[in-house]
Amino acid sequence: MSKPVCIAKAEPVLPSFAKTPPMGWNTWNKYGCVIDHNLIKQTADTMVSEGYLAAGYEYLNLDDCWQSNNRSDNGTIVVDPFAFPFGIKPVADYIHSKGLKFGIYSSAGRKTCAGRMASLEYEENDAISYGEWGVDYLKYDNCNYDEGVPAPLRFQRMQNALLHTRRDIFFSVCTWGVENTWEWAPDVGHSFRTHDDIYNGWQSVVDILQVHSQVAHLGGPGHWADPDMLEIGNDELSYDESITHFSLWSAMKAPLILGNSLTNVSQELFDIVTNRQVIAVNQDSLGKPALRIIHIKDDQDIWAGPLSNNSMIVVLVNYKSHEQNVTVDVYSELGYKGGYARELWIQHEVNLINSSTITQTLRPHACAMYKITDGYQTRNLTVPVTLKNDSSTYITIEQNTADASVSLRAIRYEAEGLNNLVQGLARRKGCELCSGGAYVMAIGNVNRPQTGTLIYRNITASSGPGEYIMRIQYLDCFSWSTCGDFFTRRWNLRIRVNQGEPFWVYLKSKRNPTVTSDYSIGIVLDKDENNEIIFDDPNAYGPSIDYIELIPRNNDNNNFNNVHQRQQEGRGSNVFELSFWESGDPLATTKLTRVLTDFFWELLFIVICCVLTLRVLLLIYKRKHRLSHYNQL
Repeated sequence: MSKPVCIAKAEPVLPSFAKTPPMGWNTWNKYGCVIDHNLIKQTADTMVSEGYLAAGYEYLNLDDCWQSNNRSDNGTIVVDPFAFPFGIKPVADYIHSKGLKFGIYSSAGRKTCAGRMASLEYEENDAISYGEWGVDYLKYDNCNYDEGVPAPLRFQRMQNALLHTRRDIFFSVCTWGVENTWEWAPDVGHSFRTHDDIYNGWQSVVDILQVHSQVAHLGGPGHWADPDMLEIGNDELSYDESITHFSLWSAMKAPLILGNSLTNVSQELFDIVTNRQVIAVNQDSLGKPALRIIHIKDDQDIWAGPLSNNSMIVVLVNYKSHEQNVTVDVYSELGYKGGYARELWIQHEVNLINSSTITQTLRPHACAMYKITDGYQTRNLTVPVTLKNDSSTYITIEQNTADASVSLRAIRYEAEGLNNLVQGLARRKGCELCSGGAYVMAIGNVNRPQTGTLIYRNITASSGPGEYIMRIQYLDCFSWSTCGDFFTRRWNLRIRVNQGEPFWVYLKSKRNPTVTSDYSIGIVLDKDENNEIIFDDPNAYGPSIDYIELIPRNNDNNNFNNVHQRQQEGRGSNVFELSFWESGDPLATTKLTRVLTDFFWELLFIVICCVLTLRVLLLIYKRKHRLSHYNQL
């Protein structure tokens, strides 16, 4: 494992313009790269004339594809001459003339995510341009960087360059949660992304919540946790799903960045995104994100958080595909005593002085959003999520020995756990079928030359130093699309434990990234605590990881004592192969047998084709030989 790069800790950035989450509009979700100056000017007109600016949406942001692929001789970025023939400054001036603020996009890499010119090693040049153009907002992405340069360093460079402009520029750190963004980005940017890109669909909203719910409380004034932009108005979310999407983003104090066509939106969707009472929750001066207090998987949620003036926001969510009642006891479960509750969408009121229970009948994927006032908080809501009906961290395993069957206490470590570190392109992603509701994707070399790594940190040896069975629950490789092709049979995975040498396994592909598989291997933990397990592959696609389970191995078994010996001599791996009946996949560590088995039918087909070809050639030869012999006669 490479040595970590030391990075000087920046001072937190808390200017007045970032005391509440930003609100605005962005080109990407609707238009992608199909943008030009006419679209931007038309959108600016609409934001003012239709009341979006009055509702609080003040930023108009260009996303990717305003750039060309070139720079001038002095390093100044060249604007796409076809989309913006007069440059960016006239567009920014027009936006400012409407009372709006202007935002732009770049990436901390050699190229942007769409392949245009990006800002790595040109941070000062681009920041100077932004200052001259009058930029008020920078969304800074994380595509196409050079391996070995950590995200905190690359983003800090741009932060410093922006500070030199002497201009208030909102800095949006868009690393999708990689390198545990929440551990460093609050000191670098004004918002930080926590999850992979949103896509236009209800499942994407649900998946994002699985990860964002664990880190939303780490956001606040000047450093907002960002679950990505809004998809309301892009024709996939139903009316109820749109209300739930907007309610939760508002309650979580997420940036409210619209991403739909503003010139072709229905009145009911317009009313959702301009609901002043809901927006007021998002813009509340206290700046405390609502937390997921109760979560019943695939069933329902209760989110709650404090507001100014001793108020509270409570959101009830129905995840089921049918109608159901959702109930919360405001006093016993949320710690709020007395008062009145007003539902912000239908203006229904509940008196909580005599009864602290709120019950709401919710349609499929619908929510209710209550603002509670005139009471007081009896305890602080500081820890997100009380899980119900979810698997315990401790798992009981039955293991047979020579004498009897014994029960062992295994520990399950979820890949998405916040103790873990994801590096490179690897990221946490919500997953409906996964045990903890999420997994880590993009492990291995999924976008050459960029790779992804998952590091399990702070692993405890539950039975003390010694041998353990590590059961790996994994899914087929997934990055932005399914990795590999029809002929992919195995996902390469390099495993390292503490300072031991790497061990390679080749895990069976199901060719279906929505199905989990498992594989077991032996490891040696040589410390009681703070053990480290690393999954990566610098050369090829790796699997996605759901979780690992560590099961104490019967140390009376002397089959692998040589592992300890090699470890003590500093010449061996802390990982070892299990017998075929323990591993679940006896071919994962062999090569010739694995290839012959995995490609049996293809190889058989090739052999048959070769045999038939040889027979045909032999027949042709014999026929020619006979003709030649006949001619000689």
